[in-house]
Amino acid sequence: MSPYKFTVWRSQKDGSIVEDTTERSELKGDEVYLDVTHSGTPIYYGTASFDSGSFATGAVRKESFVWRIPDEMSSEDAAPLMCGGITVWVPLTMHGVKPSDTVGVVGMGGLGHLAIQFAKAMGCEVVVFSQTESKKEDAMKLGATTFIATQGKKDLTSLVPRKVHHLLVTTSEVPDWDLFFPILAQAPSIYPLTATSMDAKLSLPYMPFLLKGAKVISSMPTRQSVNEMLEFATRNKIRPIIEREPMSTKGIENIFDRLKQGKVRYRGVLCK
Repeated sequence: MSPYKFTVWRSQKDGSIVEDTTERSELKGDEVYLDVTHSGTPIYYGTASFDSGSFATGAVRKESFVWRIPDEMSSEDAAPLMCGGITVWVPLTMHGVKPSDTVGVVGMGGLGHLAIQFAKAMGCEVVVFSQTESKKEDAMKLGATTFIATQGKKDLTSLVPRKVHHLLVTTSEVPDWDLFFPILAQAPSIYPLTATSMDAKLSLPYMPFLLKGAKVISSMPTRQSVNEMLEFATRNKIRPIIEREPMSTKGIENIFDRLKQGKVRYRGVLCK
């Protein structure tokens, strides 16, 4: 059998990662050939990096830790749902959200555009808060009841049709709580969903928080909740809006450049 020639990604002293090629003789024993591998970086998977396997073409996993993608759903659509979708699904299904409730979605991005669809399908009134009007048309098409551009606003109370019972915060920055607490219903639930640094602090105005009887709840899915989310999304035709790029160096660079510029609408998917 001829040797394998394949691409690897090697780290450099300056922290960059460059493409290289290597050659491997015939495999033996329990050795496995992968199309793409990443070597030379001091990362211990499971403790320092939690996206192990993201760029692999295959993996061996216990059956209880994998999920079946419904036949009616493409892998490209399923991928964003497995992360952003489940993140917003948990607040909407595990904490007493009712069809008669008003759900507020702060931020119209990868998480926000999925939260709108799920909340709408559950029968809730959905109020979307975004800095500008640029995403209003998309939000309304996805099922938002009301869209509010917050940039330059000092008071939102006259703009919301009803007080908000559940507020999903999906923005990359902490919102102005003084702007949002007045529009919350009594005993509201606030869900901070944006991943940030481990050193970040959650700071809320003490007396408004106390007087509202508010709850702050994180989103932590279970294995079963992922299956339920995929089934619900399939039945209700909930799909992410995605931008496709090839699984290549150029494709990865393109999508990350757009991501840094804030131009991705609303999830980037690398396709083999």
